Amino acid sequence: MILGLVLAAAAGTLTAAAFTASNQATPTKTVTINVATGPQGATGPQGAAGTANAECPTGYSFGDLVINHPGGQVTIFTCIKD
Repeated sequence: MILGLVLAAAAGTLTAAAFTASNQATPTKTVTINVATGPQGATGPQGAAGTANAECPTGYSFGDLVINHPGGQVTIFTCIKD
């Protein structure tokens, strides 16, 4: 599970960098989650590639998602539900 979160965070970071490079949007809020230590689960299937637009759907706004985990901290710039 932690590996999956770290990989998702890495992918999100790359996506955020692409969004930031093409559109200088600023986060409107920050959400922090804490991930506890536990057994690692099986790797899930790879998801489909997302779109490269730099706007959030209705009901969402740009924000920083901070993930705290035993290996450190990762921040993802993403759309967060209002």
